[in-house]
Amino acid sequence: MERLRPTPAAAPEPEEIAPPPRVRAIAYYLPQFHPIPENDAWWGAGFTEWTNVTRARPLFDGHYQPHLPADLGFTDLRLPEVREAQAALAREHGLHGFCYYYYSFGGKRLLDRPLREMVESGKPDFPFCICWANESWSRRWDGAEAEVLVAQDDSDAFYRGFIHEVLPILRDPRYIRVDGKPVLLVYRIGRMPDAAGVAAAWREAAVAAGLPGLYLCSVQSHDPNLDPSRFGWDAAVEFPPSPWHGRVVDPKSLPGLDPDFTGTVFDYPDLVTRYLQREVPRYRLLRGVMTSWDNTARRGPAAYLFQGATPGEYETWLRATVAWTEAHVPPSERLVFVNAWNEWAEGAHLEPDQRHGRAWLEATARGLDRARAWRGALEVLRRGAAVDPAALRVHLDDVERALDRLDRTEERPPACASRLVPGAPPSLDAKPVSADALLHVDEVQGAKPRGRVVLRPGEPLRVKGWALAAGMEPLRSESYLMLRSPNGERLFTAPIKYRMVRHDVAFRHRTLDPRVTRFAGFEVELESGALLPGEYKLSVVQATKERVAAAFSEHRVVVE
Repeated sequence: MERLRPTPAAAPEPEEIAPPPRVRAIAYYLPQFHPIPENDAWWGAGFTEWTNVTRARPLFDGHYQPHLPADLGFTDLRLPEVREAQAALAREHGLHGFCYYYYSFGGKRLLDRPLREMVESGKPDFPFCICWANESWSRRWDGAEAEVLVAQDDSDAFYRGFIHEVLPILRDPRYIRVDGKPVLLVYRIGRMPDAAGVAAAWREAAVAAGLPGLYLCSVQSHDPNLDPSRFGWDAAVEFPPSPWHGRVVDPKSLPGLDPDFTGTVFDYPDLVTRYLQREVPRYRLLRGVMTSWDNTARRGPAAYLFQGATPGEYETWLRATVAWTEAHVPPSERLVFVNAWNEWAEGAHLEPDQRHGRAWLEATARGLDRARAWRGALEVLRRGAAVDPAALRVHLDDVERALDRLDRTEERPPACASRLVPGAPPSLDAKPVSADALLHVDEVQGAKPRGRVVLRPGEPLRVKGWALAAGMEPLRSESYLMLRSPNGERLFTAPIKYRMVRHDVAFRHRTLDPRVTRFAGFEVELESGALLPGEYKLSVVQATKERVAAAFSEHRVVVE
C-alpha cells in the first residue's frame, strides 16, 4: 500500500503591498477647544473657541454664519475619545496626520494639554508634527491688536534653547519625518534675531539627542517672499490665504450688507487661480491649500472672508497641488498642508459641519486619491457597454471642474495690463496734496534697487513694494505710480489696480489703523512706450474724494 503523502500546502498568496501615498497631506490642528485659566481671565469663564463660533451672525444676505459642527459636535479636546474620533475621521479620508499649533512664550506654554496628553498616552496612533506659533498674543480677535496678552520672548537665547523643550515630542515614534528627520514648522522665522544660528544650534542639539537631524520649515504667513535656504532652513510652507492675493469683491454688490461692515470680501476662485499660477521658486516649497476662510466669528463686521469657497473648488485646488508636488518635490519631501482641520472661528475646517456634512473631507479623499480625472473617465469608458452612468458622472464632473480651472489659470492678465501715460489723472485735480505718505520699493525690474535703474526702450517697468498714508484705506482709495522728471516738466502716471496684504508693514506701523497698513503692498508691470528719454523720480500717490497724499522713493528710473 502506497504511503500517503501529505498534500503540499498551497503557496501563500503574495501580500498586496499598498502603493506609497502620492503625497502626505497634513492638516493644521488648533488646540483651542478646551478652557484654560488664561482664557477665563481674558475672555470670561469657560471660554473656548466655540464661544466665538456660536455668536457669529451673517453680515449680508446668503452669508453662511454661524458655522456649526455636525458629526463630532462641540468637541472638548480634554477628552481622549474626542481625539480618537478626530484621528479616525481624518485617516478614513486620506489625511496622513495633524500639525498641532504649539504655543510657547519663553517659560510659559498655553493650550498644550491635548498635545501633551496625546504624547504621554500614545493615543491616538496617528502621525503628527508641530508648528511653533512664535508670536505674541494680543486682543486682535476683537480688533484691539495693540493690547498684548502674552508677549513672545524674541531673545536669541530663548530661540536657541527652545529645541530642548520640544525634543521629547520630536522623538515620539508617530512624529512625522523626512528622511528620518523630524519636521518642525515655525510660524514666523522673521522674528528670529539669527535664524541661521538658531537652525545650526537646533540641529546640533537634535543630533546630540540621538536624532539624525531636523527638517526645518518656515511658514509663509508673514514672510511670503522669504527664501529660507538663505538661513540654512530646508523648506518654506505655503499658508493660504496669506498673502491675501484674491480679488476684492465690492461690498456694494452684497445684498443686505450690515451697515457696520468694515471688513473685506475676497473671491475664493480667484485666490485659487493665483496660487496655481505661482512660479516655481529657487528654494524648496511645500504647497498649502485651504478649505474656506471667514473670521466673522472673531472679528464681527470687521471680518475678512472669501466668497465662492466650495468643496468642488477646494478639491480642484488640492488635486492640482498634489500634481505640482509630484512634479517638483522629491518623494520623501512630498508634504502638502491643509488649512485647517478645526479652525472653526476662521471658517476653515475639514471637520463636518451642519451645512456641508462631510463634503470637505470627501473632497480631500478624492483630491488625494485620483491621479487625474481624465484617466478615471477613460478607464470607465473602456468598459464599453457595462459603463455605470453614475460612476462616469463622477469622473465627468471632475473633468469639467479641472477644465474650468485650467481655463482660469491660463487667463493671466496681459503683461502690460496698465500703461504709463503723460500727465496726471483728472481725479487728482483741485485737491489738497500732502507729502506725508510713506513708500518703500522692494524691487524694480525684479531686483533690489540700488540708486538708478536703467530702463531700455520698450521694456516694461516692473515695481514691487508698499505705500501707505495715514487716514487712507488702500482698498477704498485710488492709487497711482508716478514718474516725474527732476525739473517737473515731464510727468507720467499709471494706476495701481491691486493692493496686497503686507503683514510686515502692518506690524511695523501697528500704531496706525490696520485698515490703512494691512493692504499697503503693490506689484505692477507697466507698458512704458510713452516714456521720453531721461531720468525720473519714482513716487506713489493715493487719493480719496477729499485729498491726495504722495510718497517719494530715493531711487531713480533712467530711460535710455
